[in-house]
Amino acid sequence: MEPPDLSVIVPVFNEAESLEPLYGELTAALDGGDPYELVFVDDGSRDGSFESLARLHGKDPRVRVVRLARNFGQQVALAAGIEHAKGRVLVSFDADLQFDPRDIPRLVAKVEEGCDVVSGRRTGRGDGFLSRRLPSAVVNWTMGRLTGTRLRDATSPFKAVRRELVEDLGHYGEMRRFLGALALKVGRRIAEVPVAHRPRRSGQSKYSPLDLVAGYLDFITAFWPRAFQMVGLVGIGSMLLSACGVVLYVPLRAVFEIPLMLRAQMQVVVLLLGAFGLQCVILGLLGEFITRIYRLVQDRPLYVVKELLD
Repeated sequence: MEPPDLSVIVPVFNEAESLEPLYGELTAALDGGDPYELVFVDDGSRDGSFESLARLHGKDPRVRVVRLARNFGQQVALAAGIEHAKGRVLVSFDADLQFDPRDIPRLVAKVEEGCDVVSGRRTGRGDGFLSRRLPSAVVNWTMGRLTGTRLRDATSPFKAVRRELVEDLGHYGEMRRFLGALALKVGRRIAEVPVAHRPRRSGQSKYSPLDLVAGYLDFITAFWPRAFQMVGLVGIGSMLLSACGVVLYVPLRAVFEIPLMLRAQMQVVVLLLGAFGLQCVILGLLGEFITRIYRLVQDRPLYVVKELLD
C-alpha cells in the first residue's frame, strides 16, 4: 500500500467511552480528502480501551494500534505513535473529544503552505483555572523562554508537524518524549491556528497536580542544561556576599561600638551565606557530572511495545 499523506496520532489511556465517538468524528472529518491513517497508542489502559481499538482495527484497516506494555505517559505514547506512523504530515490529537477533528484539515493546510510546525491554539477553553489554565500559562512562558518561540498556547497537544522535521529529532534520546517542544525548538517555520476546545464529554482528566509538577520539572531538566550551572552561580554569588560581609565587618567593628548581640547576628549571617554558597557550588559541580553521565546513557528505549495491530 502507498504510504498515507496524513497520520493522526492519538495517545489513549482509559478512554474506552470516547473511542467509538472519536473514530466517527475523525472519519467524518477526513473522509473524502487525502489518504490517511489513525494511529492509536494504548498507553497501558485498564478499562477495555484496547479491546475497543481492536474492534475498530478489525473493521477499518486505516486504524492502527500500538499497545504499550505499561503506562509510560502521554509524551512517550506520542513518541511511540510518531515512530510507527507512516504519513507525510503527522498530527497529534487527544482522545478525550475536547478537540474538534474538523480543525485537522486547517492545520494540515498550513503545513502544506510551508510551515514545519503548526500548533492549535485553544479558544474558549473551559478547563479549571487553577487546575489546568494557570499551569498551562506557566509552562507556556517557560517553553517560550527555553525554546525561543512565542506561541500563545505552546502546550496545546493538538499539533501538525512535517515528517522531515520529526526524523531530524531521532538523535535526541530521552528528550524525544517532549517531541512537541523539540519541534518548536528546532522548527524554522512555526504557525499557530485557533481551534475549538470543547468540554470533556465523559470520564475525567488523567492529570493530577502532582503529574503536572513532575512533568514541568522533567521539562525543565530536559531543556535547560544550564540549570545546575545556575545553582553554581547562585553559590558563587552567595560566597561573594559572605566575603563582602567579612570585609565590611572588620572596619565597622573597629570604628563603631557594635553591641554583642548584633555582632553575633552579623557573624551568623556571614557564615550562613558562606556555607550556603559552598553547598550550591558543590551541588552545581555534582549536577554537571550527573548531567554528562545522563547524556551518555540515553540509549535505553523510551517504551516497550506489547502488541501491534498493523
